[in-house]
Amino acid sequence: MQQPHVSRAPARPSHLLSAACASLLFAGTVQAEDATIEGIVIGTYQHAGQSTIAGQDVKDEFSGAIDLSISAPLAGGALEVEVKGATTPITDGVSSVLPEANASVGETLDNNDEGRIVAWQLFYRHDVGAGSLAGGLIDVSGWIDGNDVASDEFTQFMGTSFLHNPTIDMPAATLGMAYNAGLGGGFGLAAVLSNATGIEPCYRCAFDLGRDGNGAFAALEGQWAGNSMTANLGYWTNTRKHDTDGDGIDDDRLSENPASGVYGNLSGGLGKGQWNLRAGWADPKVQAAAGFLGLAYSYPLDRVIIGAGVSQTYASDELTDPHSDLTQAEIYGRMEVAKGLTVTADLQHIAHSGFDPTQDGTWVVGTRMGVSF
Repeated sequence: MQQPHVSRAPARPSHLLSAACASLLFAGTVQAEDATIEGIVIGTYQHAGQSTIAGQDVKDEFSGAIDLSISAPLAGGALEVEVKGATTPITDGVSSVLPEANASVGETLDNNDEGRIVAWQLFYRHDVGAGSLAGGLIDVSGWIDGNDVASDEFTQFMGTSFLHNPTIDMPAATLGMAYNAGLGGGFGLAAVLSNATGIEPCYRCAFDLGRDGNGAFAALEGQWAGNSMTANLGYWTNTRKHDTDGDGIDDDRLSENPASGVYGNLSGGLGKGQWNLRAGWADPKVQAAAGFLGLAYSYPLDRVIIGAGVSQTYASDELTDPHSDLTQAEIYGRMEVAKGLTVTADLQHIAHSGFDPTQDGTWVVGTRMGVSF
């Protein structure tokens, strides 16, 4: 199994950490004795093809984010630290009106929807048997539902539909533990047990075990890597008290039910490029995103990476408000102009953002530049 980038969960196969969604990117790696430090600063410019979307004005938007990670050997394992930060989305900006258009701008917002810098991960990792066991503040997405084509909010697609499976009610940075192991014959497994809520609503929420209806998140994923294909298949559950009314699901007796679902990725080669098929299903009685199907492809062309994807997120039939399935398509081209300098162009089409049937389709143009060392 491929090893992931160290600033993510180091046991997750097929995950790369770099840069996408931006017009400014800084990345560096410094080796100080045995510790490794990596830093990234990203920025994004996006423009919507309509000045008004579903009756709401929309403005062009510049945004930025930062990622700093440190890996240091410690007691036969490693201490992993990651710090993230992002700017505050502007009122009526592209990412406020169409949140699916930018996967990184809202990652570290506080409960007032303002940007901040946070300790995203702080955990100790130790080799156990044929795998690695980690515990502390972890990014759950770094351990499950990964692939090389569409899993990185920095180097790959800008759209949220191509970052993670939207049917998984998964906390981001939160208190927990994770294990990843190879079982031989190309097979492996990943397991996660964590707090059900991450730092998104409030930093304290990542550590509020069992308070205010909070619960646990658990996932078990089987993995397989062949000569030309890789796959993973997993089951997850989130036992926090789900406020179904907040998702437009009007049934009080379901608010105590845990969310659960299954998901999978299948990836393979096609020419010089690589494709990924991602799918998921979740209990439609508990959450709005009940199904997902996405297809993505990336192709290296000399110093240019071309990526294209299309996805459909299926709305729960339990939604009481008028709703339509969300469709998102994206194509990007990232060119390395010189060593450490990249320029990217991005085009998206988003229909029924937030399952809103009145948002019948909008084009979004984005640009990105990157400087790395």
